[in-house]
Amino acid sequence: MTKYRGLAGSLTAGEELVPGVFALSEMVQHNQSLVCGSGPIKITTPSDQWAYAVTFPFHRPADSGSARDVLLLRVEVEVYCGRIGIGCIAGDTQTYVCPEMDCGPEDGPTVMELPLEHADCGECGWMVVRNTAEDNQCSHAVLRSIRTFRTGASRIPDLVSAEEHSIPSIGSAQSTRNGSPNGTTAKFRVALTHTSRHFESTRCSREELIRRYTAPRRLLDLPPFEELPPPPAHLYSGGLSILDVAVERGAAHMMARRCIDSPYKIQQATLAGARLVLCFENFLAVLPTVDAPLENVDLRPGSPWRIDDNWFAGLHTIFPVNEDVCIVSSSGADAVLWVDLRNREVIHRWRLPSDLYGVNYDLTPEMSVNRHYIHNDIQLGHLNCAYPDGKGGCYVSLLAQGDIGHVDEHGRYSLLARGYVGCHGVRVARNGDVYFSDSCSGRLMQLESDGSVSERCAVDSLWLHDVEQVDPDLYVFCMGDRNEVALVDVTKGQERGRFAFGNRGVNVQFVSVLGDAS
Repeated sequence: MTKYRGLAGSLTAGEELVPGVFALSEMVQHNQSLVCGSGPIKITTPSDQWAYAVTFPFHRPADSGSARDVLLLRVEVEVYCGRIGIGCIAGDTQTYVCPEMDCGPEDGPTVMELPLEHADCGECGWMVVRNTAEDNQCSHAVLRSIRTFRTGASRIPDLVSAEEHSIPSIGSAQSTRNGSPNGTTAKFRVALTHTSRHFESTRCSREELIRRYTAPRRLLDLPPFEELPPPPAHLYSGGLSILDVAVERGAAHMMARRCIDSPYKIQQATLAGARLVLCFENFLAVLPTVDAPLENVDLRPGSPWRIDDNWFAGLHTIFPVNEDVCIVSSSGADAVLWVDLRNREVIHRWRLPSDLYGVNYDLTPEMSVNRHYIHNDIQLGHLNCAYPDGKGGCYVSLLAQGDIGHVDEHGRYSLLARGYVGCHGVRVARNGDVYFSDSCSGRLMQLESDGSVSERCAVDSLWLHDVEQVDPDLYVFCMGDRNEVALVDVTKGQERGRFAFGNRGVNVQFVSVLGDAS
């Protein structure tokens, strides 16, 4: 099977370069990995997660023509135990110059296709194979070949249309006499994002998050802001699925209307008027419509398709305030940002108050968190969602403390709930109730009028990444640890349908309702 889909699938493999830019015979061992053979190569990785096992030095193509091409690497590999990641890194042996790909035993014999842009070829120093398995587990794999092909393309597309795979229904959904919970057939459209980042149970448990964020000196003795490095580049890729969903008598159906892939990780998507607004980790992109062509979309800095700001770092969610303004959450800046799409600028910014969350850096709008990234362990709260309240303010959720808070139109902050460490996705329901995902326990929670918090519904998930209401009683649950989406009648506690997304990435992320399906 071919593991890599989407971006490499949009490139046509032309003439093979012989010799290629990497050679199995030039393998370099790291961290006491065990390697035997010269082609194929049997690899036993170190037990530490993220430890490099082997690298292969990059050789610039001999002829100038291929040096201008996007090169396509085809890496034939099979993993028998554990999990490995394969990617290309710069000469500093740290910075990824193309998205890493993940592979495990369930993939069987696999051909990974990694595109390498000519601009990145100048930066590329090595191809690396590393251990991505958890729990101090060594991984065992066989690397059979590394081949290099010209593509004739001048650059890797920033957005490409991906194959609209069928979406398998799994599990046993419970039927009702009519379609939706309120007695009618429900039809709606949602935007679901996907990532190449694999779920890591040991890093996502509530116990681990509490240990990580309650370290007594976590915000002390910090390096100067100017010495902070930029966020990791090219490590994860992402995708977006526009899905039409119908909940009918006895069954729910989900059909992909449009699938988009990107070398950048798409965090969330929303509609602002007719515009499709994409929230990436460090920038926004605005397409004129959901069905806009992708061929000429250019997401490089300075492009008219793209919106940038110094505080666009670790972005997570985006929601419309009106047709021209969206609200964005930035975990890197621990901030909420109001963005004017028409003028392509941040018009208001609000940051977590120091009296409740302490101080790491006294940020000003001129300080670029995008160039000097405030990473997770030294963030104030890892603010991961901001949802407009309809009155000029917003609700926020914080992963580190498990807080749900409210910011009014004057910037005054009220703490509404605390202790749901790992939480995500605060929202306002149609009836005005505030709800959020208690991610580590797979629970949909609701804030009550008396200030208490109650469980609305629970699913079998260790990482409930997001939940969105689509009908008065019907909610979409995104289960990141399972790479599945469930449609749940939360009033009756009945699951109306469950769908698997293994053909779109290894982890579902955030969901947005785009309206009724036409």
